Amino acid sequence: MLIPITQTLREVQASQLEIFLAAPIKPSDVLLGEFLGEIPFYAILVTVIAGFFTAALNPLGLDVVQMTIIIAVFIVTFLSAFWIGNVIAAVLRTKFGQSSRGKDIGKALALIIALPLVALIYAIQFGGVLEVLYNPEASGMVKTILSFLPSSWGAEVVVGFVSNPGNIGAVGFETLIRFGGLLVFFVLVLWLGTKVANRAYSLEPTTFTSSRVKPDGVFYKTVKYLGGGGSFATLLVSVFKDYGRRLENLSKIVYIVGLVIMMNVFIFGPQLSEEYELGLIMPLVMIQFMFPVLAVFVAGEVTLRGKEILFIYRKTPSGVGRFVKARLLQGWLVVVPIAAAVTVLSAILSQATFVSLLINAGLGVLIAAANVAFVLGLFLVMPAFSEKSLRFMLNILIVIFVSIGLFVGSLFSLMVIMDGDNVRIGD
Repeated sequence: MLIPITQTLREVQASQLEIFLAAPIKPSDVLLGEFLGEIPFYAILVTVIAGFFTAALNPLGLDVVQMTIIIAVFIVTFLSAFWIGNVIAAVLRTKFGQSSRGKDIGKALALIIALPLVALIYAIQFGGVLEVLYNPEASGMVKTILSFLPSSWGAEVVVGFVSNPGNIGAVGFETLIRFGGLLVFFVLVLWLGTKVANRAYSLEPTTFTSSRVKPDGVFYKTVKYLGGGGSFATLLVSVFKDYGRRLENLSKIVYIVGLVIMMNVFIFGPQLSEEYELGLIMPLVMIQFMFPVLAVFVAGEVTLRGKEILFIYRKTPSGVGRFVKARLLQGWLVVVPIAAAVTVLSAILSQATFVSLLINAGLGVLIAAANVAFVLGLFLVMPAFSEKSLRFMLNILIVIFVSIGLFVGSLFSLMVIMDGDNVRIGD
């Protein structure tokens, strides 16, 4: 369901819809046509997944009819979710595609909307959600709520077949009710989706409002003070405002910080409170994996905003140098405090001493600051002018591999030194 929503929000395009809706066809025909056109591509993936699943169940002795129904359950469940996602995406595209501010909101939501799904996956894998579902006393309400989901109807069909392999007659009535209900649900959402599209899938002209510039608040006054005052401080504030007014940039920060918090809560949290040595090293490990990407999101803006901006600064005396210095300081002001907060939080969860907390925070700040400077230089040497370009993905990989490589190399050197002195890592 999230696939069509996130794809639509990443790039809200209204021109194609204007052409379609100008033709003598209904908006629901446009939506249904897009849905049918994308089905063959995703049907291949669904068939492969269902094939692996049925192959795993084959040793249990399921017959051909049961296998066919299981594959049909996969396909109908996917098509239902995919259609619902397309309808939601159509409504959002209509809502956000009418203004540049709406498109910015859509790009911001494209990342944020994935966080609840990631949290659910972490909770299932590391948070003990499955153990709660196994407990009949603690999970009664949860199971009742989940039983209303159509996907649960299909899951019950599969469980019934596994409990009675080769004997579909033993669960024939339950299969008819649940699988039939799944088919009815698909037909119902298909009908409701067309009705929603005819009402909401449109591009009516909207009124435009003028923007008002407010005086600088405490935050920008502080940034200007850190810039040392004068023309450079004004340039620094301008760079900060240009970065902060786009919600897509802020959503990237929220996404990375959200992932780090969830990793601390679900993955490293229980271990950090029990193993002191792990608590000292895991914050730095997270910084090597997550904060190079955050540095790319922040400092990579130096070229992602387009080469025209660099050409403008080239026409002024020392313009490029001052612009790069402002970008560097702006990157530090964004990334370094986040890195310090994350390392301190991880150290607190691991019950580290005050000295260890300070050491971790210092190393986290130093590594984050180095990542920002490295990313800034890399994007000036290998400029990427679009997030969809191959060079942008290559730059991300270079930053991650260099950061992790230096960290692993340092650990390996430390192990060699300690092994030479006959000292174990645990000591």
